[in-house]
Amino acid sequence: MEILSFVISCLLLFSNHHLFSGSAEASQKLEYPFPFMTFDAAKAAARTYDYIVVGGGAAGCPLAATLSQHYSVLLLERGDSPYGNPDVEDMKGVFKVLGDPSEFPYVMQRFVSEEGVQLVRGRVLGGSTAINAGFYTRANSEFIREMGWDEKLVNESYEWVEKLNAFEPDKLFQWNSAFKDALLEAGVLPYHGYTLDHLEGTKFSASTIDNEGRRHTAADLLQYANPDNIVVLLNATATRILFDTSSGMLKANGVELMRNIDAHFYQIFISELSQWSEVILLAGSIGSPQLLLLSGIGPSKQLNELNITILLNLNSVGKRIQDPPRTTIILESPIPLDFEQVKVVGILDNSQVIIEAVSFFQQQNVIDKQYIGIIFSKVSFPLSRGELQLSSKNPQDNPLVRYNYFSHPFDVEKCILSVKLLSNLTMTTSIQEFVFKGSGNLNILQFLGFELPQNQSNNNALTMFCKDTIATILSLPSI
Repeated sequence: MEILSFVISCLLLFSNHHLFSGSAEASQKLEYPFPFMTFDAAKAAARTYDYIVVGGGAAGCPLAATLSQHYSVLLLERGDSPYGNPDVEDMKGVFKVLGDPSEFPYVMQRFVSEEGVQLVRGRVLGGSTAINAGFYTRANSEFIREMGWDEKLVNESYEWVEKLNAFEPDKLFQWNSAFKDALLEAGVLPYHGYTLDHLEGTKFSASTIDNEGRRHTAADLLQYANPDNIVVLLNATATRILFDTSSGMLKANGVELMRNIDAHFYQIFISELSQWSEVILLAGSIGSPQLLLLSGIGPSKQLNELNITILLNLNSVGKRIQDPPRTTIILESPIPLDFEQVKVVGILDNSQVIIEAVSFFQQQNVIDKQYIGIIFSKVSFPLSRGELQLSSKNPQDNPLVRYNYFSHPFDVEKCILSVKLLSNLTMTTSIQEFVFKGSGNLNILQFLGFELPQNQSNNNALTMFCKDTIATILSLPSI
């Protein structure tokens, strides 16, 4: 794994009414807008908490903020602050970071699945909300009902998030506007206009990138936190969950962590006085099972191979993981295109297929620019399942991950449907506006990378296209 070397500077954070103040070692010229953000692991470990939340991403930040209204909370994040970092805060950073994640190890961790697909994990406060394409939409209301959740509470929670994180686009630029019209031409109906609701058809929705081009992340939700009750510890990697086994039962009572800058270890515990105290694991679909395995909870055979003390033989840990596969077409445009994040979406086939688009340009030389429009589809609820295993005992190493993309025929069927739709989109008058004028009045779309199969009735060719262009939703294809 490529490691970024940088000079560590010191930042003094102080407050006379919060849990503590302390010195902090900060990479780059980052900003720390909340007085409860710190790098001082020793000071954080000097007390106990009602709750320890591991993972400062899309789930960890709002949960920690909510819990802090009535309880003391430690939010543990292995990354740094997103604030003051133009690669996170500037819309153009979306395309820089996802285009070449190896250049940005201080905000993400790159890894390659066992089947060779390149993926990334957010490694910054705010998690992957600090590196993704910014599209915001509410969940399918049918899904909420099936989960048995309180719809009124869910909707109130949406509004709580949207005040800080969701912005209606003031306009659609060339590519997204053409993409919207192309979806309608291709029959992805009805058209809902602007709405936050998850509805089948075509719509445009909010973005976590505001109309000034500034990204907002889950970290912003910490504005809702009670500053007297919360500590956000940055640049600290959880190495294992600590357990109390004195009663003959397995009970989490703390977390061991490693401070990234000097590999010094600390142990932080939850309060023994509170019956509510818990360690809450929100380190993502990769980090959470990895930490369980490192803590001795998982398949005994795997743990024995790495000489990890077994606390609980639990074969399900690391099993049945999934990732929505994405299929992509990339077109060069003769018409200048702006940097534009995902704003428009086509939702079809009972929400199983999602179609989105982005555009950007890259400087070829001092004068020339190459304008690029991308349309990608994903199978949103894949049935293919994979497995995660530890690659080593080092918590900073990526585990071995195999998603088994398209191993289930249902996913193949949905991808074939989406490729046919991509083909239909390219034949609409809206997308044909981006053809290059060839010799003999021959107008062609200039594909970069894989071209769509010419025979759309050849399911074998369509399946091969799905597998050849497979990527995660959190990456831009190489061009």
